[in-house]
Amino acid sequence: MGFTEPDPREDLSGMDVARKLLILARQIGSDDGSRRGAGGQPRAEAAVARQVRQKHSCRRSRSYDAAMADRVTRAAARGNVLRYVGALANGRAQRGAEGIPAQHPIAAAKGSDNVIAFTTTRYAQTPLVVQGPGAGADVTAMGVFSDVLKLLHYLPR
Repeated sequence: MGFTEPDPREDLSGMDVARKLLILARQIGSDDGSRRGAGGQPRAEAAVARQVRQKHSCRRSRSYDAAMADRVTRAAARGNVLRYVGALANGRAQRGAEGIPAQHPIAAAKGSDNVIAFTTTRYAQTPLVVQGPGAGADVTAMGVFSDVLKLLHYLPR
């Protein structure tokens, strides 16, 4: 239905969020090199067990449903919803499944939307929220086109 990467394990492993965090960190000039895990990626908690992330193992994922349902129930008991989030703060990147207050903008994410909430000195009480599609051919094409335009800026005239 277009809600995940073509191979859903990319989302479930947290790698898609890691790549987006890395892009964001680079854009703001952050150097998180000393705090990254293997392969230069931000440290992470995968949303599913290692066995499910292995090739041809999605069929085994049902055995982990009870544990995830328990996490969802515990989050709901605290008035939260479970979301897979990435955070970049003070030069540190991390990602994982977290209980988010139901009224927080990130809790409202639907479908393939990405939500970025900037909490800064200026936006301390209410974060600045950017929300939009995080997947799909149109979004990918625009990203590639944007990169080409940036590259043209660096070519000699």
